[in-house]
Amino acid sequence: MKQTICILLVLLLAGNATAQQVKIIRDSLYSDNLKETRQIEVELPDDYDPASGKKYEVIYVTDGEWNNDIVAHMQRFVQIQFIPPCIVVSMKHMGFRDRDFTPSRLQGNPRSGGADKFLAFMKTELMPYIEKKYPARADNRVYIGSSLAGLFGMYAFLHDPLLFESYLISDPAMWWDNGLLLKETGDKLPGMSNVHASLYITGREGASMREMGVSQLDSIFREKAPASLHWKVTPYAGETHNSMIFKTVFDGLKFTWAGYTTDKPRYHPMTGIVLKDKSFPLYIWPDERADWHYTTDGTVPTAASPRITGKLDLTIPVAFTIKSICVRDEYSDTVKGSFKLGNTLPSAPLSKKLKPGGLDSLQGQLSGGIKIDTDGYYIFFVNTEDSVNISLGNVAFDKQSFVVPLQKGYYPLKISYKGTAPGIEWVAPASPDSGPVPATALYHH
Repeated sequence: MKQTICILLVLLLAGNATAQQVKIIRDSLYSDNLKETRQIEVELPDDYDPASGKKYEVIYVTDGEWNNDIVAHMQRFVQIQFIPPCIVVSMKHMGFRDRDFTPSRLQGNPRSGGADKFLAFMKTELMPYIEKKYPARADNRVYIGSSLAGLFGMYAFLHDPLLFESYLISDPAMWWDNGLLLKETGDKLPGMSNVHASLYITGREGASMREMGVSQLDSIFREKAPASLHWKVTPYAGETHNSMIFKTVFDGLKFTWAGYTTDKPRYHPMTGIVLKDKSFPLYIWPDERADWHYTTDGTVPTAASPRITGKLDLTIPVAFTIKSICVRDEYSDTVKGSFKLGNTLPSAPLSKKLKPGGLDSLQGQLSGGIKIDTDGYYIFFVNTEDSVNISLGNVAFDKQSFVVPLQKGYYPLKISYKGTAPGIEWVAPASPDSGPVPATALYHH
């Protein structure tokens, strides 16, 4: 049933991709390493524009005869929210899987053991060719392989660990040659502290995990993997050796770009005046895809810093900094809050000429004042996406939301804006929820 659903999903994605005129280019190149011509297919991103000069990260896929459509269309689906646009390069195996993907020669299989030559083909011929002919970046490459091609993925990681940034390895044949690469993994992992790659490795839950050598590989990583590696071994239940690639690609791409989002961290209040050692509420809405962390001491947050999951009660001694952390750091984003330590704003006399019921409104400006009934922090929201300038009492702000400590009394208020007159909301000390400032609290001439 699960396999049927996966197949239907890929067919649906394939049909949708066809409707969008997927840019697939059939290409080939001669390899001096392999002494033959190799066939490849290249899929360019939807937003590809030759005039833009933009370059893309590249996903290299083995067994292109089987996996090209699976990976290409699954990548397009995941790209909707979880990863940036990428180029997909599919390499057809051309019947040479047991030759190209195996690290040693076995008795009875005289052409096996050609992994070194295939790795040389990829590094010295295929990648330079792709990066010269197509808008491809020369960094952050992704490798995808299953079964023997998964074994080759581990071989590439162990023998040239900086060639790829990420590896998606589905049900790898780690049993090859009595677990040759299992031993090599155990020997080399401790010395790879300078490698910052991500590896997403999958196996079939149960006896198959042990038979393929994936359970043993998991144990080795748990014991010996350096902290610099972003890795995970995932057992899948109810899958076959051939169906594993569907889940591996979907989950693996998300794992590879974990934390990726095009949305900047959003929080309110965006600025303001705060009192020393007195906390104030900060309302924040983390993107469900994002991994946001914060600090209040002026340092840049790391994954070890407190994680943001919603509303915070903050006391800010120095500065407030948010960082959305992505596994691929170029997609991380840092935002600093502009809060200042100060005192409670003094109120002003309320003129008898002013009346409650709202603010005066002229084109581009709201003016008048606001009456406060309770001492404490007030958070104001001016509902506009355009630039705005606000003066309250003797202070000014240029953000859509701000926090100020106020005392009971009256405060002059002026809002300069562009476009349509904005609404004004607040969070008052006695109410944890935001709402429109009551007209009875606003004064006009």
